[in-house]
Amino acid sequence: MKAGIGTYSFGGIESMFGLGMTLQEKFQAIADLGLKQVELLKADLDWNTNEEIKAAAKATGIEITSIHADPTEEIIERMADLGAKAVICASTPFCNKAEAIEVAHWLDEWAEKAEKYGIKIGYHNHSSEFYMNEGKTIWEHVADNSSKCFFQLDCGWAMNAGTYPPSLIRRYPGRFCAIHVKENNKVYGPGAQPRSRHAEGGGRPPMPDMTKMPREEREKMLEQMMKNFPKGGPGGNMPHRQCKLADPTSNIDWKEIKKALDETSPDAFWIIEREEFYDDHDKCLADDAKWLAENL
Repeated sequence: MKAGIGTYSFGGIESMFGLGMTLQEKFQAIADLGLKQVELLKADLDWNTNEEIKAAAKATGIEITSIHADPTEEIIERMADLGAKAVICASTPFCNKAEAIEVAHWLDEWAEKAEKYGIKIGYHNHSSEFYMNEGKTIWEHVADNSSKCFFQLDCGWAMNAGTYPPSLIRRYPGRFCAIHVKENNKVYGPGAQPRSRHAEGGGRPPMPDMTKMPREEREKMLEQMMKNFPKGGPGGNMPHRQCKLADPTSNIDWKEIKKALDETSPDAFWIIEREEFYDDHDKCLADDAKWLAENL
């Protein structure tokens, strides 16, 4: 089993603003961890040409598996050129069965367009997708009403919602192109009904083109954005409900997850995702990589 890591784990928020570690530095950090695969962010495409990304990958021996981004023709074409496997939507708002069906059809439409490039279209969950509506979670309504798209199961967020990853993997055989490795030690549930994709402000507002803004202006925007996040960073209190990989307090059985994937989705790739605001972030990533190499 080859494991990778998302560039989000090395300053995803800063990357949006063209700040923080360079892509070359991120790839080198991944190689230093003994990992061989990487999942990009759209920001990595915004701030680097494909030639620059290929050069960084070649220099470090890193394979590009996927990207977190809403699918577009340009992104699909660029990821195919990079030899990637999937374009994965990081999230999109939807609040009930009807809206889940809309999302399912949207994902299927892009999946059909991406087929000729050999690219899979996937969807990455947080906890809100496990909100119940009309007898099922809204995540299930997406899965049940799509046929061409795949899923990237973020195991930490799923368990935070109270959904056991091995059971979900077995109930939807062949539908998972990847998983996110993120530990969890508490169940908070999916929360209140998510916002509607049709409500005013329901969609994500478009970001300005950062590549055309002076660095000083980008630094000020980033500083203001960070002030608006709850204490603990973009994930709020996530550090307090996550733990070291395979920690005694963990409620995730990674070996059972691997067994379920081997049985039903053997080609699924593993991506570590840890938020940047952990107190001991670098050690956390090193411990994750070491545990996976030694145990799975």
